[in-house]
Amino acid sequence: MNHVSDVKQQLLAWQANTIDDQLLDLALTEDLGFPYQDITTNYLFPEKNTRRSTAKIISKHPTPIVVCGLPMVVATLHKLSSACTVLPKINDGETLHPGETLVVIEGPENILMMAERIMLNFLQRLSAVATYTAQFVTQTIGTNLKILDTRKTTPGFRHLEKYAVLCGGGVNHRLGLYDALMIKDTHIDLLGGMRQALARLPDDILTKYPVIIEVRTLQELEIVLQEGEKKVSRVLLDNMSCAVMGQCVLCCADKIATEASGNISLDNIRAVAETGVQFASVGKLTHSAGSVDLSMKCD
Repeated sequence: MNHVSDVKQQLLAWQANTIDDQLLDLALTEDLGFPYQDITTNYLFPEKNTRRSTAKIISKHPTPIVVCGLPMVVATLHKLSSACTVLPKINDGETLHPGETLVVIEGPENILMMAERIMLNFLQRLSAVATYTAQFVTQTIGTNLKILDTRKTTPGFRHLEKYAVLCGGGVNHRLGLYDALMIKDTHIDLLGGMRQALARLPDDILTKYPVIIEVRTLQELEIVLQEGEKKVSRVLLDNMSCAVMGQCVLCCADKIATEASGNISLDNIRAVAETGVQFASVGKLTHSAGSVDLSMKCD
């Protein structure tokens, strides 16, 4: 699977985000202290006698994985030294098979030792998210469904994990509470119902933000279609059976986009896709992806 063109486009914006640099500084400080130091390496590889060596990061994972996180490898090494050369053997968004080499790094031995765990932590986590996303995407081949991420991300890692979803072939949902409106059942209940919630939205809201609104029944959907078509960009079909979801999708055809949400897994994503729904937001992509097995070996 190769999503390199999309990934490169997203990566330009992602690399320009200063939060990445802050997160990297945090990762380095929590592992190396400040000023940065690895006391084991300091004794075994004193700087004045530092030799250069070559390291390879390889896959020990039992199945193929989708790679994500190479920019963090480069950034980690550059934070510690300008004397390292990074030669990726595969790009973010591409598939790495068991036993294959992901990247070759040449540089001072002490820097390789200091950077090892930080690089692997980023790669193992982000590649797991990309790989899990790709599994969902594969299940929907032949349908029009797009797999979305959610805000159920690791604190501080949201921009990275959403980048990983993109590498796996998914599509990014809103980044936070500041770039799109999502009106959930709680909002609707507190305001007294769907009509009251829609009435709070200005007529020009769609020129400012996307608006997604949750519907729980066909009756609520009818209200949205009657009174909110010019105020709502997408309806969220939350925790619906596939039968009811299919009915909602038919009602929305050529009128408003649809999104499935709630308890979506690899076991049921195909059935969800076959309802004709256009998007499915899957919290599992980020909160349940785990890590893949990568290792660094030095020559």
